[in-house]
Amino acid sequence: MKKKIKEISVFTFGDSTLVRTWSNVPYMLTKTLEKQGYKINRININPNRYLQSFYNRVIYKLTLLLKNDNVYLYERTYINYILTFIKIWRYNKKYPNADLNIFTNFSFYNKYSARPNILLCDWDLSIGINDRLGRKPYYFEQQAIRRQMRVIEHADLVISLFPKSADIMKKMYKNPNIFHLNQNVINSLYEKELDEAAILKIKEKSFDLLFIGSTNYIAGAKLLITAYVNLKIDYPMLKVKIIGIRGEELGELPDGVEAFGYLDKNLENDNRRYYDLLINAKVFVNPTPVWGGYSSTIEAMYFYTPIIIAPYEEFTTEFGEEISFGRYCNEFEVLHLQHLLEDEINSPNYRNHCLNAQEKVKNYTWDNYVKLLLEKFSDVTSN
Repeated sequence: MKKKIKEISVFTFGDSTLVRTWSNVPYMLTKTLEKQGYKINRININPNRYLQSFYNRVIYKLTLLLKNDNVYLYERTYINYILTFIKIWRYNKKYPNADLNIFTNFSFYNKYSARPNILLCDWDLSIGINDRLGRKPYYFEQQAIRRQMRVIEHADLVISLFPKSADIMKKMYKNPNIFHLNQNVINSLYEKELDEAAILKIKEKSFDLLFIGSTNYIAGAKLLITAYVNLKIDYPMLKVKIIGIRGEELGELPDGVEAFGYLDKNLENDNRRYYDLLINAKVFVNPTPVWGGYSSTIEAMYFYTPIIIAPYEEFTTEFGEEISFGRYCNEFEVLHLQHLLEDEINSPNYRNHCLNAQEKVKNYTWDNYVKLLLEKFSDVTSN
Protein backbone atom coordinates (compact mmCIF):
# COMPACT_ATOMS: atom_id res chain seq x y z
CA MET A 1 0.00 0.00 0.00
CA LYS A 2 1.37 3.40 -1.01
CA LYS A 3 2.42 5.59 1.90
CA LYS A 4 0.41 8.77 2.39
CA ILE A 5 2.45 11.93 1.81
CA LYS A 6 2.81 14.03 4.95
CA GLU A 7 6.26 15.62 4.70
CA ILE A 8 7.86 17.11 1.58
CA SER A 9 11.41 18.39 1.06
CA VAL A 10 11.41 21.24 -1.47
CA PHE A 11 14.82 22.05 -2.98
CA THR A 12 15.13 25.49 -4.57
CA PHE A 13 17.79 27.82 -5.94
CA GLY A 14 17.32 30.60 -3.42
CA ASP A 15 15.26 31.17 -0.31
CA SER A 16 11.69 29.94 -0.85
CA THR A 17 10.43 32.22 1.93
CA LEU A 18 11.20 35.20 -0.34
CA VAL A 19 8.72 36.16 -3.05
CA ARG A 20 11.44 37.40 -5.41
CA THR A 21 13.07 33.96 -5.73
CA TRP A 22 12.64 32.65 -9.31
CA SER A 23 9.53 34.56 -10.40
CA ASN A 24 7.75 33.80 -7.10
CA VAL A 25 7.42 30.07 -7.95
CA PRO A 26 9.24 28.50 -4.93
CA TYR A 27 7.42 30.84 -2.54
CA MET A 28 3.98 30.13 -3.99
CA LEU A 29 4.62 26.39 -4.27
CA THR A 30 5.76 25.96 -0.66
CA LYS A 31 3.10 28.26 0.76
CA THR A 32 0.37 26.37 -1.09
CA LEU A 33 1.66 22.98 0.02
CA GLU A 34 1.72 24.21 3.62
CA LYS A 35 -1.81 25.57 3.27
CA GLN A 36 -2.91 22.15 2.06
CA GLY A 37 -1.57 20.55 5.23
CA TYR A 38 1.87 19.22 4.28
CA LYS A 39 4.95 19.65 6.42
CA ILE A 40 7.52 21.42 4.23
CA ASN A 41 11.29 21.30 4.54
CA ARG A 42 12.53 24.39 2.69
CA ILE A 43 16.01 23.65 1.33
CA ASN A 44 18.11 26.29 -0.40
CA ILE A 45 20.65 24.71 -2.78
CA ASN A 46 21.95 27.96 -4.21
CA PRO A 47 25.62 27.78 -5.26
CA ASN A 48 28.34 28.97 -2.90
CA ARG A 49 28.24 32.73 -3.45
CA TYR A 50 32.02 33.22 -3.15
CA LEU A 51 32.87 30.50 -5.65
CA GLN A 52 30.07 31.69 -7.91
CA SER A 53 31.23 35.30 -7.76
CA PHE A 54 34.88 34.41 -8.46
CA TYR A 55 34.04 32.07 -11.32
CA ASN A 56 31.56 34.41 -13.01
CA ARG A 57 33.77 37.48 -12.64
CA VAL A 58 37.04 35.83 -13.68
CA ILE A 59 36.80 32.39 -15.31
CA TYR A 60 33.50 32.91 -17.09
CA LYS A 61 34.81 36.14 -18.60
CA LEU A 62 37.75 34.16 -19.98
CA THR A 63 35.38 31.63 -21.57
CA LEU A 64 33.63 34.56 -23.25
CA LEU A 65 36.85 35.15 -25.19
CA LEU A 66 36.35 31.71 -26.72
CA LYS A 67 32.60 31.92 -27.27
CA ASN A 68 31.14 35.34 -26.50
CA ASP A 69 27.56 34.11 -26.14
CA ASN A 70 28.14 31.00 -24.04
CA VAL A 71 25.99 30.37 -20.94
CA TYR A 72 28.44 28.20 -19.01
CA LEU A 73 28.07 30.11 -15.75
CA TYR A 74 29.19 28.74 -12.38
CA GLU A 75 25.88 27.00 -11.64
CA ARG A 76 26.46 24.78 -14.70
CA THR A 77 30.00 23.70 -13.83
CA TYR A 78 31.05 20.25 -12.66
CA ILE A 79 32.39 21.60 -9.35
CA ASN A 80 28.99 23.12 -8.53
CA TYR A 81 27.35 19.85 -9.57
CA ILE A 82 29.48 17.93 -7.05
CA LEU A 83 29.14 20.48 -4.24
CA THR A 84 25.37 20.69 -4.66
CA PHE A 85 24.97 16.92 -4.45
CA ILE A 86 27.01 16.99 -1.23
CA LYS A 87 24.57 19.61 0.07
CA ILE A 88 21.62 17.42 -0.95
CA TRP A 89 23.19 14.44 0.85
CA ARG A 90 23.50 16.49 4.04
CA TYR A 91 19.91 17.68 3.89
CA ASN A 92 18.75 14.16 3.18
CA LYS A 93 20.30 13.12 6.49
CA LYS A 94 18.75 16.14 8.23
CA TYR A 95 15.24 15.32 6.97
CA PRO A 96 15.09 11.50 6.86
CA ASN A 97 11.29 11.34 7.18
CA ALA A 98 10.40 13.23 4.00
CA ASP A 99 7.94 11.28 1.87
CA LEU A 100 8.63 13.22 -1.32
CA ASN A 101 11.33 15.43 -2.85
CA ILE A 102 10.41 18.35 -5.12
CA PHE A 103 13.07 20.28 -7.05
CA THR A 104 12.23 23.56 -8.81
CA ASN A 105 14.92 22.90 -11.42
CA PHE A 106 15.96 20.20 -13.88
CA SER A 107 19.59 20.02 -12.72
CA PHE A 108 19.39 17.99 -9.49
CA TYR A 109 17.46 15.27 -7.70
CA ASN A 110 17.83 13.49 -4.37
CA LYS A 111 19.72 10.36 -5.37
CA TYR A 112 20.39 9.57 -1.72
CA SER A 113 16.73 9.02 -0.88
CA ALA A 114 14.46 6.07 -1.59
CA ARG A 115 11.60 8.56 -1.79
CA PRO A 116 10.32 9.81 -5.17
CA ASN A 117 11.57 12.94 -6.91
CA ILE A 118 9.46 15.51 -8.77
CA LEU A 119 11.22 18.06 -10.98
CA LEU A 120 9.28 21.26 -11.76
CA CYS A 121 10.78 23.89 -14.05
CA ASP A 122 10.31 25.69 -17.36
CA TRP A 123 12.68 23.99 -19.84
CA ASP A 124 16.00 22.17 -19.83
CA LEU A 125 19.32 23.71 -20.86
CA SER A 126 19.23 22.05 -24.27
CA ILE A 127 15.96 23.81 -25.13
CA GLY A 128 17.29 27.05 -23.65
CA ILE A 129 20.25 27.02 -26.02
CA ASN A 130 18.75 25.42 -29.14
CA ASP A 131 15.36 27.15 -29.08
CA ARG A 132 15.75 30.33 -27.04
CA LEU A 133 19.26 31.27 -28.19
CA GLY A 134 18.88 29.71 -31.64
CA ARG A 135 22.23 27.94 -31.81
CA LYS A 136 23.89 24.61 -31.07
CA PRO A 137 25.50 24.07 -27.64
CA TYR A 138 29.25 24.54 -27.35
CA TYR A 139 31.47 21.72 -26.09
CA PHE A 140 31.54 22.80 -22.43
CA GLU A 141 27.81 23.51 -22.46
CA GLN A 142 27.23 19.98 -23.75
CA GLN A 143 28.78 18.62 -20.56
CA ALA A 144 26.22 20.51 -18.47
CA ILE A 145 23.44 19.28 -20.76
CA ARG A 146 24.54 15.65 -20.31
CA ARG A 147 24.56 16.06 -16.53
CA GLN A 148 21.06 17.52 -16.65
CA MET A 149 19.85 14.73 -18.92
CA ARG A 150 20.97 12.09 -16.41
CA VAL A 151 19.00 13.87 -13.69
CA ILE A 152 15.84 14.08 -15.79
CA GLU A 153 16.04 10.40 -16.73
CA HIS A 154 16.19 9.44 -13.03
CA ALA A 155 13.25 11.57 -11.87
CA ASP A 156 9.93 9.96 -11.02
CA LEU A 157 7.96 12.87 -12.46
CA VAL A 158 9.10 15.80 -14.62
CA ILE A 159 6.77 18.77 -15.10
CA SER A 160 7.49 21.57 -17.55
CA LEU A 161 5.55 24.78 -17.05
CA PHE A 162 5.16 25.13 -20.82
CA PRO A 163 3.49 22.80 -23.35
CA LYS A 164 5.99 23.15 -26.18
CA SER A 165 8.93 22.49 -23.87
CA ALA A 166 7.18 19.42 -22.46
CA ASP A 167 6.59 18.09 -25.98
CA ILE A 168 10.23 18.58 -26.95
CA MET A 169 11.45 16.91 -23.75
CA LYS A 170 9.13 13.93 -24.24
CA LYS A 171 10.86 13.28 -27.57
CA MET A 172 14.36 13.82 -26.17
CA TYR A 173 14.18 11.57 -23.11
CA LYS A 174 13.36 7.93 -22.40
CA ASN A 175 11.64 8.91 -19.15
CA PRO A 176 7.91 8.31 -19.82
CA ASN A 177 6.80 10.63 -17.02
CA ILE A 178 7.39 14.05 -18.57
CA PHE A 179 4.30 16.24 -18.72
CA HIS A 180 2.71 19.65 -18.95
CA LEU A 181 -0.33 19.90 -16.66
CA ASN A 182 -2.52 21.50 -19.36
CA GLN A 183 -2.48 24.81 -17.55
CA ASN A 184 0.02 27.19 -16.02
CA VAL A 185 -0.15 29.10 -12.76
CA ILE A 186 -0.42 32.74 -11.66
CA ASN A 187 1.90 34.01 -8.95
CA SER A 188 -0.57 36.42 -7.40
CA LEU A 189 -0.24 37.76 -3.85
CA TYR A 190 -3.39 39.84 -4.09
CA GLU A 191 -5.38 38.99 -0.97
CA LYS A 192 -8.73 40.63 -1.74
CA GLU A 193 -11.60 39.18 -3.73
CA LEU A 194 -11.62 40.42 -7.32
CA ASP A 195 -14.49 42.87 -7.82
CA GLU A 196 -15.20 42.41 -11.51
CA ALA A 197 -17.61 45.32 -11.91
CA ALA A 198 -15.34 47.77 -10.07
CA ILE A 199 -12.22 46.69 -11.99
CA LEU A 200 -13.95 46.94 -15.37
CA LYS A 201 -15.24 50.41 -14.51
CA ILE A 202 -11.70 51.55 -13.68
CA LYS A 203 -10.20 50.03 -16.83
CA GLU A 204 -12.79 51.47 -19.18
CA LYS A 205 -11.88 54.97 -17.98
CA SER A 206 -8.12 54.35 -17.80
CA PHE A 207 -5.40 55.56 -20.18
CA ASP A 208 -2.50 53.74 -18.46
CA LEU A 209 -0.26 51.50 -20.57
CA LEU A 210 1.47 48.99 -18.28
CA PHE A 211 4.80 47.31 -18.99
CA ILE A 212 6.22 44.65 -16.64
CA GLY A 213 9.65 43.16 -17.26
CA SER A 214 13.28 43.15 -16.20
CA THR A 215 16.14 44.74 -18.12
CA ASN A 216 16.11 41.63 -20.35
CA TYR A 217 13.07 43.26 -21.96
CA ILE A 218 14.38 46.82 -22.07
CA ALA A 219 14.16 46.99 -25.87
CA GLY A 220 10.42 46.35 -25.61
CA ALA A 221 10.04 49.06 -22.96
CA LYS A 222 11.88 51.58 -25.14
CA LEU A 223 9.72 50.71 -28.15
CA LEU A 224 6.60 51.30 -26.05
CA ILE A 225 7.92 54.68 -24.87
CA THR A 226 8.58 55.77 -28.46
CA ALA A 227 5.10 54.68 -29.56
CA TYR A 228 3.62 56.48 -26.55
CA VAL A 229 5.36 59.76 -27.39
CA ASN A 230 3.89 59.63 -30.90
CA LEU A 231 0.39 58.77 -29.65
CA LYS A 232 0.46 61.42 -26.93
CA ILE A 233 -0.28 64.10 -29.53
CA ASP A 234 -3.74 62.68 -30.20
CA TYR A 235 -4.23 61.06 -26.78
CA PRO A 236 -2.93 63.54 -24.18
CA MET A 237 -4.41 61.47 -21.32
CA LEU A 238 -2.13 58.50 -22.06
CA LYS A 239 0.48 57.45 -19.49
CA VAL A 240 3.07 54.66 -19.35
CA LYS A 241 3.82 52.74 -16.15
CA ILE A 242 6.89 50.48 -16.10
CA ILE A 243 7.56 47.83 -13.45
CA GLY A 244 10.89 46.00 -13.26
CA ILE A 245 13.19 48.60 -14.84
CA ARG A 246 14.52 51.74 -13.16
CA GLY A 247 14.25 55.16 -14.78
CA GLU A 248 18.02 55.60 -14.99
CA GLU A 249 18.26 52.36 -16.97
CA LEU A 250 15.93 53.81 -19.60
CA GLY A 251 17.56 57.21 -19.93
CA GLU A 252 15.65 60.48 -19.80
CA LEU A 253 11.95 59.71 -19.51
CA PRO A 254 9.28 61.77 -21.32
CA ASP A 255 6.50 63.37 -19.31
CA GLY A 256 3.86 60.83 -18.42
CA VAL A 257 6.25 57.87 -18.15
CA GLU A 258 6.96 56.44 -14.70
CA ALA A 259 9.46 53.63 -14.03
CA PHE A 260 9.16 51.96 -10.64
CA GLY A 261 11.98 49.42 -10.80
CA TYR A 262 11.47 46.07 -9.10
CA LEU A 263 8.43 45.91 -6.82
CA ASP A 264 8.71 43.24 -4.13
CA LYS A 265 5.26 41.76 -3.57
CA ASN A 266 6.42 40.61 -0.15
CA LEU A 267 6.59 44.24 1.01
CA GLU A 268 3.28 45.90 1.88
CA ASN A 269 3.85 49.18 0.02
CA ASP A 270 5.33 47.51 -3.07
CA ASN A 271 2.51 44.96 -3.08
CA ARG A 272 -0.14 47.68 -2.92
CA ARG A 273 1.51 49.69 -5.69
CA TYR A 274 1.98 46.62 -7.92
CA TYR A 275 -1.68 45.62 -7.78
CA ASP A 276 -2.92 49.21 -8.03
CA LEU A 277 -0.96 49.49 -11.28
CA LEU A 278 -2.43 46.21 -12.57
CA ILE A 279 -6.00 47.15 -11.72
CA ASN A 280 -5.64 50.63 -13.22
CA ALA A 281 -3.99 49.44 -16.45
CA LYS A 282 -5.86 49.93 -19.71
CA VAL A 283 -3.57 47.53 -21.57
CA PHE A 284 -0.60 45.32 -20.66
CA VAL A 285 2.16 45.84 -23.23
CA ASN A 286 5.39 43.91 -23.76
CA PRO A 287 6.31 43.76 -27.46
CA THR A 288 9.72 42.14 -26.85
CA PRO A 289 10.27 39.38 -29.45
CA VAL A 290 11.04 35.71 -28.61
CA TRP A 291 9.86 35.97 -25.00
CA GLY A 292 7.55 38.58 -23.49
CA GLY A 293 7.46 37.86 -19.77
CA TYR A 294 4.94 35.04 -19.57
CA SER A 295 4.29 35.16 -15.80
CA SER A 296 3.51 38.87 -15.71
CA THR A 297 1.35 38.53 -18.83
CA ILE A 298 -0.98 35.90 -17.41
CA GLU A 299 -1.17 37.74 -14.08
CA ALA A 300 -2.27 40.87 -15.97
CA MET A 301 -4.89 38.77 -17.76
CA TYR A 302 -6.15 37.48 -14.40
CA PHE A 303 -6.81 41.12 -13.48
CA TYR A 304 -8.98 41.65 -16.57
CA THR A 305 -6.26 43.35 -18.60
CA PRO A 306 -6.11 43.01 -22.41
CA ILE A 307 -2.60 42.35 -23.69
CA ILE A 308 -0.36 43.42 -26.56
CA ILE A 309 2.62 41.08 -26.77
CA ALA A 310 4.83 39.38 -29.35
CA PRO A 311 3.38 36.01 -30.46
CA TYR A 312 6.15 33.83 -29.04
CA GLU A 313 5.61 30.11 -29.48
CA GLU A 314 5.10 29.04 -25.87
CA PHE A 315 2.26 31.56 -25.59
CA THR A 316 0.60 30.77 -28.91
CA THR A 317 0.82 27.03 -28.19
CA GLU A 318 -1.22 27.61 -25.05
CA PHE A 319 -3.59 30.39 -26.12
CA GLY A 320 -3.72 30.15 -29.92
CA GLU A 321 -2.53 32.05 -32.99
CA GLU A 322 -5.51 34.40 -32.69
CA ILE A 323 -6.62 35.86 -29.35
CA SER A 324 -9.85 37.46 -28.18
CA PHE A 325 -8.26 39.33 -25.27
CA GLY A 326 -5.89 41.74 -26.97
CA ARG A 327 -3.55 41.75 -29.96
CA TYR A 328 -0.30 40.19 -31.08
CA CYS A 329 2.54 42.53 -31.97
CA ASN A 330 3.82 40.76 -35.10
CA GLU A 331 6.42 43.38 -35.97
CA PHE A 332 8.92 44.94 -33.59
CA GLU A 333 8.31 48.34 -35.11
CA VAL A 334 7.01 51.64 -33.70
CA LEU A 335 4.23 52.35 -36.19
CA HIS A 336 2.88 48.81 -35.89
CA LEU A 337 2.78 49.07 -32.10
CA GLN A 338 1.12 52.52 -32.31
CA HIS A 339 -1.67 51.12 -34.47
CA LEU A 340 -2.21 48.19 -32.10
CA LEU A 341 -2.39 50.49 -29.08
CA GLU A 342 -4.77 52.87 -30.80
CA ASP A 343 -6.99 50.01 -31.96
CA GLU A 344 -7.18 48.49 -28.48
CA ILE A 345 -7.82 51.79 -26.69
CA ASN A 346 -10.67 52.58 -29.09
CA SER A 347 -12.00 49.06 -29.50
CA PRO A 348 -15.79 48.73 -29.16
CA ASN A 349 -15.03 45.23 -27.84
CA TYR A 350 -12.67 46.45 -25.11
CA ARG A 351 -14.91 45.25 -22.26
CA ASN A 352 -15.17 41.80 -23.83
CA HIS A 353 -11.39 41.68 -24.19
CA CYS A 354 -11.11 42.32 -20.44
CA LEU A 355 -13.59 39.56 -19.63
CA ASN A 356 -12.01 37.13 -22.09
CA ALA A 357 -8.55 37.74 -20.61
CA GLN A 358 -9.71 36.80 -17.13
CA GLU A 359 -11.76 33.85 -18.37
CA LYS A 360 -8.71 32.29 -20.05
CA VAL A 361 -6.69 32.12 -16.83
CA LYS A 362 -9.26 32.16 -14.02
CA ASN A 363 -8.38 28.57 -13.03
CA TYR A 364 -4.62 29.20 -13.04
CA THR A 365 -4.43 29.31 -9.24
CA TRP A 366 -1.75 27.68 -7.13
CA ASP A 367 -4.37 25.64 -5.26
CA ASN A 368 -5.50 24.10 -8.55
CA TYR A 369 -1.96 23.67 -9.85
CA VAL A 370 -0.67 21.84 -6.76
CA LYS A 371 -3.73 19.60 -6.83
CA LEU A 372 -3.01 18.71 -10.48
CA LEU A 373 0.67 18.17 -9.69
CA LEU A 374 0.00 15.72 -6.87
CA GLU A 375 -2.74 13.97 -8.84
CA LYS A 376 -0.30 13.45 -11.71
CA PHE A 377 2.30 12.16 -9.24
CA SER A 378 -0.25 9.73 -7.82
CA ASP A 379 -1.13 8.55 -11.34
CA VAL A 380 2.44 7.83 -12.44
CA THR A 381 3.49 6.16 -9.18
CA SER A 382 0.44 3.90 -9.02
CA ASN A 383 1.12 2.40 -12.46
